[in-house]
Parts: sequence; structure tokens; C-alpha cells
Amino acid sequence: MRLSATHPLNVEHVVLPHAIAPHDHDYYEVSVVVRGRCRHHTADGAQELEPGSTIVIAPGGVHAFSRPRGVEFINLYYLAEWLAVGWREQWAERGLVPLFLAQLLFRREGRPRPAVFRIDEKGAAAVGGELDEIERELHGPRPSPLFLKAAFLKVLVRLSRAADATGEEFSAGVWSVMQGIEANIENGRPFDQSAQLRAWPVTADHGSRLFRRATGLAPLEYYQRRRIHHACVRLLDHERTITEVALELGFADAAHFSRLFRKYAGLTPRAHRAKYKVGSVKSEASVPTG
Repeated sequence: MRLSATHPLNVEHVVLPHAIAPHDHDYYEVSVVVRGRCRHHTADGAQELEPGSTIVIAPGGVHAFSRPRGVEFINLYYLAEWLAVGWREQWAERGLVPLFLAQLLFRREGRPRPAVFRIDEKGAAAVGGELDEIERELHGPRPSPLFLKAAFLKVLVRLSRAADATGEEFSAGVWSVMQGIEANIENGRPFDQSAQLRAWPVTADHGSRLFRRATGLAPLEYYQRRRIHHACVRLLDHERTITEVALELGFADAAHFSRLFRKYAGLTPRAHRAKYKVGSVKSEASVPTG
């Protein structure tokens, strides 16, 4: 399933005619069973899927299907960086970040394990309706990013409530540091770790250890990671050059930006734009290719 600058998420109806061998993805996938039954396999074992069964597969999560019996899914695929930038209210929605963004935001040991839960008939109908609206908008002449994100977030809120994914909530101190980092990036301010941790009623060293324990990352590393997530989204805008994105996010120059982008995104800014089919209308001759 190809995602692009104009389609940072996609919806499709999938009929499963035969078993699917173990596989993973480099994007998030959400699958809701519409009809029929099959068996779903993960590292935790096998589950029987039926109408209303929902699977959330983070990038790198391995799963497989067997014994399909007239089974049909609605599949939702999305670019996690696009979801994670802007609309900070979503961070306060209980269970949403752990279920739909944790693999992108935090450092986790080992392969992620797909989440499997069931949504009731009323909730499934509401989610299906929203996904149909998203699909129609995506196939329109000029898909509205605002419409897509609003409808998408409604889907994720309904699913996170059905999953009751509350096992990975963060303390007020950790959330405060995350929100402070987000505000710094959005407003183009440099990162000041001492200032970020000063509001926490513990020493800076202890606050840093608590943050790492919760997220797997030191505050500065989390800041750099989030800066690159913001860069991933801004690079989808063909009106911006790579150099402009680098300067907007406080990098000294495009070369420094490219090095850090490769470290956290696994490819160069230019390769990222090519992957998501971003056509530039401005010259980028001064930008190193990496």
C-alpha cells in the first residue's frame, strides 16, 4: 500500500481468499473485520477473528492469517509522522498514543506485537462510516487535509476506547516534558533541557532518568527524534525546499539536518521526498544528497 504526500493515509476493503504467511510493514496498519472469520497469528499465539475484531499492527510487527472463511477487512494505513504532528489534544486522549504512535515516538526493545481487540456493533458501524467518508475524500479531486485528519482522529478515538489501551500512560512530569518539547519545536525555539526539567519537582538528573525509563530515550534524544518527525511532515510540502525545512527547525545548515535525518529516519531528506512522491517547485541544488 503506497502512501504519498497527498495521501498520508489510505483506506481499502480487502477480501482474504487464502492464508497469508508471516509478514510485517514499514507503516502502521489498522484492520477491522467486516464479515466472515479467520485465524490471526502473532508472537503471542493465535486468535479467532470475527466481525468487529480489530488489529493494530505497528511498523515491524509480524503477523499472519490462516483458515479464512469469507472474511473481509476494512484496512487503514497511515503515515505516523503525519498523525503525530499538530493537534496536541490527541496526546491527552487516553490510550491513543500508546496504541497508534508509541512505536514511532519511543524506543522499544524487540519487535512490536500487534494489538487485537473487539469493537461492538454500534462502534464498528460508526468506524466503518468514518472510513467510508475518508475513502471518498481521498478519491476526490482535492482531498482536504483538515477533513482527513479530523475524520481519522475520530476513528482512532473510537478504537482506543474500545481497546481500553490504558497500560502505558505516562506520569504528569513526563507528559509535561513531552509537551514542552513539542511547543519548542512548533515555535522554532532551541531545546533547553534544564528549563524543561525545572518544572518537575525532582532534580534534573532524576527527572532525566524518569523520562528515559518511561520512553526509552533521554530528553535531548527525544527532542531530536521529534524534530525529525516534524521535518518528515514539512518535507511533504512541495513548496518548501529541504534547506528551508532545516532552517525552520533550527538546524545550522542543510548538511547537519541531512545527517540527523538519516540517523533517525533511515534515509536522506531527498530520498524521503522521493518515497512519498513530493515534486519540488524550487531549486534544491545547494542541498547535499547524502
